[in-house]
Amino acid sequence: MKKTAVAVCTVLAVLGGFVLVLFVGTGLSRPAPAGVCTPGTALAVGDVPDGQIAGYSGEQLANAATIMRVGAERGMDAWGQTIGVMTAMGESGLRVLDRGDAAGPDSRGLFQQRDNGAWGTYADRMDPARSAAMFFDALNKIEGWRDLQPTLAANRVQRNADPLHYADYWDAAVQVVTALSETDTTDDRAPGHRYDLGPVKPHTQALAEEVGARFDLAEIGGYRDSAVDAGGHPAGLAVDFMTHDDTATGDAIVSYLIAHADRLSVDYIIWRQAIWRTAEADKGWQPMADRGSDTANHLDHPHVNVTPTPSANAETGPLDCLAATTAGPAGPATGQWVAPVDGPITSPYGPRLLFGSSFHAGTDFGAACGTPIYAAADGQVTYAGGPHPRLGLTGHVIVIDHGDGIQTSYNHMYASDLLTRPGQHVTAGQLIAVVGNDGNSTNCHLHFAVYVNGEHTDPEPFMATQGTRLG
Repeated sequence: MKKTAVAVCTVLAVLGGFVLVLFVGTGLSRPAPAGVCTPGTALAVGDVPDGQIAGYSGEQLANAATIMRVGAERGMDAWGQTIGVMTAMGESGLRVLDRGDAAGPDSRGLFQQRDNGAWGTYADRMDPARSAAMFFDALNKIEGWRDLQPTLAANRVQRNADPLHYADYWDAAVQVVTALSETDTTDDRAPGHRYDLGPVKPHTQALAEEVGARFDLAEIGGYRDSAVDAGGHPAGLAVDFMTHDDTATGDAIVSYLIAHADRLSVDYIIWRQAIWRTAEADKGWQPMADRGSDTANHLDHPHVNVTPTPSANAETGPLDCLAATTAGPAGPATGQWVAPVDGPITSPYGPRLLFGSSFHAGTDFGAACGTPIYAAADGQVTYAGGPHPRLGLTGHVIVIDHGDGIQTSYNHMYASDLLTRPGQHVTAGQLIAVVGNDGNSTNCHLHFAVYVNGEHTDPEPFMATQGTRLG
């Protein structure tokens, strides 16, 4: 069983003249596949077709339809519904099993839920609808589950010994969910709309729904014909995310919008009396004149304008989104280099000016404990164990020799989460460990370092020369 603690890290970043607090690791990391889908949109279920879909038929498809319906009733979007179907595929093959296995002889039902007091009665576990409801209720309690790879989100609930067990079932789950879905959504007010913004453009609504769901916002302003920005609120191209005195959430929203500006069709953002334009991103934040009040100066809400025409990379709907995703790690062909973990950079290489005069000889990535760590390139494992005194690494450490004087190291994992051993040959993208919080560490994260001829070097430009962008 892997550790399932989920941590929230905070880092300081300077954008223009502003210091922003960014929350990463659970809710706001660089998204896994979940990040490309719009939260808040559930799929309605149509008739169960005859024949097979991805090898499933009859009772299995009926059970998948039940999982989807229950997911929508429990507030799940299309992403969550598909995770539910994927999980049941991996646990029971979409059948209500009245038996367990060697690891869990008391497991029962679609989700193989245990008789341990956490999963209701025997009748609950054997009932497709009730067992699905228990699964979705548990999933919804996992902080940042939409930012996890689907297999990891499922594993947070199921606690399978292999966190990647469910990845093999994602493509089939997408096929089944797509085939069982109607074109309409389950929301009676408007398709997939949680927020009533008035007559705004569809891509304006989509941005509001995604950001609102991600940050659990209660109030978003949309269309206002009385607003003075003719190309903004009156045109249905602007939204206000009302954060009031919660500056940290406002900062986090702004950071997310900037990171996804192209996909979300962001034209410009106004926040804390400054403006950031996508077309002038290299100029950073530019100060604005004092307009008097906190609201006029956008101190109590980030304002976002979208482009009149959606970006070519904007999503068109939940089914299109699901069809474009993959649940597994992007393991490239042998000989290439890959990012070692899916997560944002929380502490770069170099002097730590905010933490005394220490030098940080690697790059830290914020990621939840249990997130997979991959070998950055082909090589041979030369060390896998406790602290590495010569390299100054604490916690549990893996070192890989890639030849030509190049080594990489990975640390802060727990002992039980080292999935390789000294002498083993690994390939780029191969799973070697999962993120932990061991050693000199205050939050779940990966410390990744690169050494050339025995000397540490900045991983970001090094990996860039190998054709791989970090963070």
